[in-house]
Amino acid sequence: MGFFDDLVLPEEPVGERAVLASLRPPGEDEGRYAPPVDRFAPARVSQLEVVGAGPETRVLLTGWSVWPRSVTLHLTVFRSVRRQGADAPRQSGLRVGLLFSDGRRVTSLDGKVPRRIPFTGPQGQARVARTDQAVGLIPLDPGLHPFHRSLFKTDVDLYLAELPPPGEAELVVEWPDESVAETRTAVDVATLRAASSRALEVWPDPEPPEPAQQ
Repeated sequence: MGFFDDLVLPEEPVGERAVLASLRPPGEDEGRYAPPVDRFAPARVSQLEVVGAGPETRVLLTGWSVWPRSVTLHLTVFRSVRRQGADAPRQSGLRVGLLFSDGRRVTSLDGKVPRRIPFTGPQGQARVARTDQAVGLIPLDPGLHPFHRSLFKTDVDLYLAELPPPGEAELVVEWPDESVAETRTAVDVATLRAASSRALEVWPDPEPPEPAQQ
C-alpha cells in the first residue's frame, strides 16, 4: 500500500489536458531585470543584522538568494508606529545601495530605462509592449506578500543582476523620513560568489515550444 492510499478515494485517471504555456529556452534578457525563478532554485546565504535604525523604524538584512550570475538582497522593515503616508511621492524614502571593490555604486535610486517586451497576441500575432524598467537594485515586490500582511513589518526584496566583484563590498542604507542615518554594513562577497555554484538548475534543457504554442 502506498503512503497516502488510505487517505484518498479511488477515482478515474485524469485525461490529457491542454497545454496553456511551456517553459522556453532562456532568452538574451534572462536574469537582466529579474531572477531566473522559473529555471533555478537559489542558494541561500543567511546574514541577519540591523542595517539601519531610527526612533520608530528598524531595517534588517535577513539574507541573500544567490543565483548563478546574480543575487537577491532580502531586507525587512519593522515599525513600532504606523503613520499615514505622504500625499505626494517623496525622494526621502528608504535608500539602499551597494558599494563594490571596483568603486562602482549600485542603488535603489538608479532610475528607470525604456524596455520593449515582445509577446504573442491571442491570435498568434507578434506584439511588443513598452514599459519603464527599474535598473540598479531592482525592487521585486511592493512588500505586502498575501500571506504575510502586517501593519508593522514589510519585506523588501532587491535584485542585483550581477554577482558582486571580488573584494570588499558594503551595503549602505539611509531613510531620511524615518530618521535613519546613513549606515554601512560589510558584505561577505567571497561567500556570495561561492554560493552561486550551489544554485540548482531545475530545467537544464527545456525543449523549444511546438509551433502551435509559439
